[in-house]
Amino acid sequence: MASVRGRAIQFRLWLAFAVGCTLGGAFTGTALGVLSGLLSPLPQAWRLGGWVLAVVALVVLDLWSPVLRLPQRRELIPQTVFYRGLARGGLRFGLEYGCGFRTLVPSAASYIAAGFVLLAVLPLGWAVLLGGAFGAARSLAVLQYLALGRPGWQEFLSRHTRLLERAGSVVTAALLAAALSRWAG
Repeated sequence: MASVRGRAIQFRLWLAFAVGCTLGGAFTGTALGVLSGLLSPLPQAWRLGGWVLAVVALVVLDLWSPVLRLPQRRELIPQTVFYRGLARGGLRFGLEYGCGFRTLVPSAASYIAAGFVLLAVLPLGWAVLLGGAFGAARSLAVLQYLALGRPGWQEFLSRHTRLLERAGSVVTAALLAAALSRWAG
């Protein structure tokens, strides 16, 4: 988006991207919410215990590994999504990026959150809401770049990327564990 001239145009393109990300995340939340229904016959203690074990394993893996190697697509979203115009392309790119299936996932935070929605067996509306929040959050890096991007921004991020990714996993695990203790308690 940085190659597009004019801040007003950049923010409009970001808005299309953010809407796409939010819808893509809501789709993922819906899919996880429906799949979680298949796990509902399992006792709640088993599901939550499985989530806690998975979180501990993912956080340790994320903190230990120099590069996180979890199942994901290694290909980037193709530039062909922009062939029908920038706004449409931004929306479509956002849909694919927001769902989290067709992009690189640099942190265990996404897996931690998906496991939470899957194993907590939340009402479907909550699963859709959490998925939408996940997608919307994925669009914030672009907004931050547009609003704050100055010379040196890219260098700062490249020097601190892995630290920020690891912090994201730890914070996600802590927030969802707190939510889970209130919800299950």
